[in-house]
Amino acid sequence: MDTLYVKHKWQVLKKRIRRVKLTTRITASNVILFSILISLSMYFVTLLTNQFLYFKNREELTTSQQKIEELLITEKEKIQTFQPEDRIPYIYKMFESYYIFDNYKKLMIIFDSSGRTSYGLNKDVYDMLILDQLKVNPQNIDINVMLDKNIITGNEILTFELFRSLNASENIRLIDLSLNVPTKGGLPFISESKLFGYDVMYTTLRFDTRDDNSLFISVFLYPELDSDFLLSLNSALMVSAIIGILFLSIFGKFFTRRALKPLVELSYIAQSVNKEVLNYRIPPTESNDEVDTLIKSLNLMLQNLEEAFDNQKRFVSDASHELRIPLTIVLGYIDLLKTMGTDDKALLDESLTSIETEATHMKNMVEKLLILARLENNRVKVTYEWVSVLDFMEKGLAECERLYPSYHFKLDLKYTDDFYIDLEIMTQIFRALVENAVKYSPEDTTITFHSELKNQFVEVSLSDEGRGIAKESIANLTNRFYRLNEDRNRKTGGSGLGLAIVDALIKAQSGHMRIDSEVGKGTKVSLYVPKKTNNRSS
Repeated sequence: MDTLYVKHKWQVLKKRIRRVKLTTRITASNVILFSILISLSMYFVTLLTNQFLYFKNREELTTSQQKIEELLITEKEKIQTFQPEDRIPYIYKMFESYYIFDNYKKLMIIFDSSGRTSYGLNKDVYDMLILDQLKVNPQNIDINVMLDKNIITGNEILTFELFRSLNASENIRLIDLSLNVPTKGGLPFISESKLFGYDVMYTTLRFDTRDDNSLFISVFLYPELDSDFLLSLNSALMVSAIIGILFLSIFGKFFTRRALKPLVELSYIAQSVNKEVLNYRIPPTESNDEVDTLIKSLNLMLQNLEEAFDNQKRFVSDASHELRIPLTIVLGYIDLLKTMGTDDKALLDESLTSIETEATHMKNMVEKLLILARLENNRVKVTYEWVSVLDFMEKGLAECERLYPSYHFKLDLKYTDDFYIDLEIMTQIFRALVENAVKYSPEDTTITFHSELKNQFVEVSLSDEGRGIAKESIANLTNRFYRLNEDRNRKTGGSGLGLAIVDALIKAQSGHMRIDSEVGKGTKVSLYVPKKTNNRSS
């Protein structure tokens, strides 16, 4: 139930979003994307900055450690001459004015193995951490230092405890800190711990005197104090992000509208186009961008629609014209028989013969139109089979010699292997082409059957020695009801559907047709079908 409810709510939300204008949706998407990118940028900048500061702090601590070591080595002999109780004040004084402790992030405390210690050597940090946080008076602070050894690891641990004195006999422990310190002769190292609630890095140097009294100099560095820098950095990024989001929100819609202006104009133009006005073309922007490509595609679509409507109008007009004539003749003879009666046998025979002829003509025309309709709707079943070009041409030649004895037929075959066709459809095509060749060629002329392999196609063609066709008329020969001007009479010109059917039938077999002709020399009609690999065993 909950899933259905959520799904329903999501569908409602999507519908509401779709009602919002495209420019608003794009602007909102850009703002959301920009906000996500800024958030991710701030996250990664903070992460990388923290890493950078971490390694930078370790480097600073290492540098301080090296400088302290150098100074202790320089003052080693002099420090040895002091009494144990005077060594810490001397070292404290020695480092008090040393420039490496001018950095506010560092705090140095000096201990010895007898429990003596100094105050923190950094007034800013001391005041901030001790006076402000603990709210104590330095005069009432007691410090206890103990040096122990970890039985398990063998490392030495320096425990630092800070007490506040309430009276002469009572005090409160404010904080304790355990530090890992080098063993005798060991090298200093960098560790991490907590001091006064802060995460700190620290390093402890060990200075062993001849009287077995060890001095420990601990330098603490407070990475937490980098938070001001990180806060400033994040604040700058946040302010920049807010300014960017505001700029994108205010001006993004304007720029989006400007970018989508050609599409809006395109929409208005498309709405004004109808079936009566299809010759309008949208001026391209010539910018070769997506909008320009869309405009060119729409122009091509309009051109195709215009051609389709023109063809439809011409088809309806030509079909009406072709059917009107035989119907007029039939009705004329019927009226004549009604008027003159059926007693005149010669008139009756003439009328019935003419009516039969015209009815047959209309029947043939309707059948051809039905064939074209089935071809256009892909309702003609094509049954492919391997057929020998030689056998196909020889059978066609024998049939033509029997049907048209007053013409000469010959073969010119350069390719005699198999081709992959629908035998029944290809036979129908060749019969139609032979019929045309005979119709438009004088008797006692030669009609040649030709075959050849051209690239990835098998070419089978038929050429005659007729009167030929003008070049400007060739492109229209496959149009429905198209006939040459000199053949507009119905006895020699036919219905004008023959080549249209041939073109559609060859295309149904994934092929194409080409017509070459020259006035006074004859016509050649070539059919190209794709060459397939015949894997039949020989």
